[in-house]
Amino acid sequence: MREDAAASRRWIRQWLVDVPDLNFIVCDDLLDDSPDGYAFAGEIRDQVAVSGAAFALEHQGKARDDVAVYTAGVEGALRAYEALLRSRPDTRAAVLDDLAARRDRGELGDHVAKRARERCPRPRAAMVWIAALAGAGVVLLLALLVGWLFRRRAARGALSAHRAKILRTIVFVGAAYYVLVGAALHVLEPDYDPRFKFMSDYAWSSHGWLMTTTFFVLALAILAVAFGIRDGPGSLPSARLGCALLVVAALGVALAGMFRGFPLHEVASALAFPGMTMAALLLSWRFRQAVDWRPLPRGTLLMSVGMLAALLSMLANVGWPGLQQRGFLVLFLTWLCTVANRLATITAEKTSPGVDSGRPRSSPC
Repeated sequence: MREDAAASRRWIRQWLVDVPDLNFIVCDDLLDDSPDGYAFAGEIRDQVAVSGAAFALEHQGKARDDVAVYTAGVEGALRAYEALLRSRPDTRAAVLDDLAARRDRGELGDHVAKRARERCPRPRAAMVWIAALAGAGVVLLLALLVGWLFRRRAARGALSAHRAKILRTIVFVGAAYYVLVGAALHVLEPDYDPRFKFMSDYAWSSHGWLMTTTFFVLALAILAVAFGIRDGPGSLPSARLGCALLVVAALGVALAGMFRGFPLHEVASALAFPGMTMAALLLSWRFRQAVDWRPLPRGTLLMSVGMLAALLSMLANVGWPGLQQRGFLVLFLTWLCTVANRLATITAEKTSPGVDSGRPRSSPC
């Protein structure tokens, strides 16, 4: 074996951790009682991870099928073992011979599945939900702080019809830009399976700069709606928290664009997705209490409930997470455009000639 084999194995393992296109769990305990006394045990174990990575890249539709990835990894390790035997017949290991025999009898898949259940469990679902709830709690605390700042700088009735139209244009253009760039990236990067790849994964592609711009465009659109509602003439009782949640969500989206790597990108996403969901739900509910906003409640509330369902399904790790995230984003972009359009309409009606502009106008936030 090469003198630098150990260093090469360490490099490969680190590459498997760092490369963004790989998203599967590496299990080092699939070879039964592990040939610890075997001279090439390290090489064989590492081949399991390398072959599993290759399978996940070549078959993205099965990248989340742990048993398929694990089985492919063990099969790759067995091929490496058999290649070694051809040049070094004295390097035989009973454990690996037994696995090869199971493979030849068609029993390897079932055996690996049983081994994986015993030795390679996924993170407990309870921990995922606890982390999600903790993230939502942090978002809520930040929103309360932002809401307090909103209260100190209340801008009652400060939104003019002209400014409302500008904000609506920002939202419409931002939403259109996000959709068009997203569609283009699906064509430019056909190797990214949209069923399993999140939109942010495109930031690691050869057109990553294009995806990065969408984060900041989306953040700007969210802020436009937040400050538009805050300064608008309509009456939305106690909706200051909803506006603040939008600001926190915009912050999370912008940070996700700034930081692509783990863990900062995941932390930013933990601000963005709960913030968007809670803001949409709260504001949609509040629309019911304002005469000017009543044409919206049913549609916006259904959109926000759909967002919540998509988010929960992603946390539960069911279905195709890439499509679920895209559905979430489409619903949220539609929600933003709907609210921005209604805000511009209300503002135009309130400030048009013949409307009593001298009466007090309550701030929604």
